[in-house]
Amino acid sequence: MKNGFLKICAAAAAAAFVAGPAFAQSFADMQQDFALLKREVGNLRLEVEQLSRQNAELERKLRAAQASNTSSDMVRAQVSSVRSEVSSQNEALKREIISLVKKDIENLAAQTDSAIQKLAKAIGSRPQAPMPANFGDDYPKMGITYVVKSGDTLGKIAKANNSKIKWIQDANKISDPNRGLKVGESIFIPQK
Repeated sequence: MKNGFLKICAAAAAAAFVAGPAFAQSFADMQQDFALLKREVGNLRLEVEQLSRQNAELERKLRAAQASNTSSDMVRAQVSSVRSEVSSQNEALKREIISLVKKDIENLAAQTDSAIQKLAKAIGSRPQAPMPANFGDDYPKMGITYVVKSGDTLGKIAKANNSKIKWIQDANKISDPNRGLKVGESIFIPQK
């Protein structure tokens, strides 16, 4: 390129010599313009080289970021897979625990039912010993006749009629105060 420039300069100088001072001034201006353009082209080359380096650095960073995103996506996929697996294992474990608890409850219910039935048989088959009948004659002979109602107890009847449980038991020969009353039965209530 320098050789071409030198040839152009030599030809221009010869033409300037022949053409005169106006052409010489014009040629000098062109030389300055050419030198300026040459400097600008050199600066542009430097800028292009700098931009090329920056572009290469950006491409390297982009590849690293893409690789990082790919690894992040892989990690996310693996985490999602693990979560799904753990969730399905938890559900299976819940079903198994519920099944075992249900079996245990059923076994316990069967054992309880069996024990209740045995207890009921034992209570039903045991003869009830009659309460010793120790009835006294030391109750007031005056009183009223009372018809037993549902929910009545000797205590309620005695309290409501100004009497005593022992007096009602003795007067009516009731050996068991809890079982001795029958609804609709007439009893004598001693009173003072």
